[in-house]
Amino acid sequence: MVVPDKKRLNYFSWLTLFGMSAIGFMLITYLQRADVQTICVGRKSLFLQITAGLFFGSLSSLLAVVLLNGKYFKTVRHFFEHLMQDINPSVSNIVFYSLCASIGEEILFRAGVQPLIGIWPAAFLFVLLHGYINPANLHLTVYGFFLVVICAGFGYLFKFFGLTASILAHFIYDVSMFSVLKYSYDGTSNAD
Repeated sequence: MVVPDKKRLNYFSWLTLFGMSAIGFMLITYLQRADVQTICVGRKSLFLQITAGLFFGSLSSLLAVVLLNGKYFKTVRHFFEHLMQDINPSVSNIVFYSLCASIGEEILFRAGVQPLIGIWPAAFLFVLLHGYINPANLHLTVYGFFLVVICAGFGYLFKFFGLTASILAHFIYDVSMFSVLKYSYDGTSNAD
């Protein structure tokens, strides 16, 4: 596996932010025939969206950490820990990657794709495209199905609260997971 360097990750982060957002806005405008501003503002007040996003992002992160610390997901956790060590992102890198991914991916998948195909199909597609559903790796696939549930949660946040809620939950999840996987690595995982 080729580990992307920081320069390439920065490029892909900008591409995710602007490219996925642009595709999402086109889907909203031309296929949904909806108003982008209305979709972006959401159904609830900004305070409720922030509260819901903070709550779900924190809860989903906690559940993922507990799951990844279980014996069954040991190989999955070690894979991601090694990847974080190879990339060695700084705190600002983690925040930047997470911000670009949460905004770009939520605009595309939740605001753009989800209204066209539904919450659960959009969540499954999202996880599938990220490579977590892999028949050759049962542990990763089981974790992928957990992520489908998390992504469906982002979808329900978008549906009932608004885009800000799903973006914030996704951002918190990504920052938490990047940080836990980077800073929990102790270098002894091969000895286990």
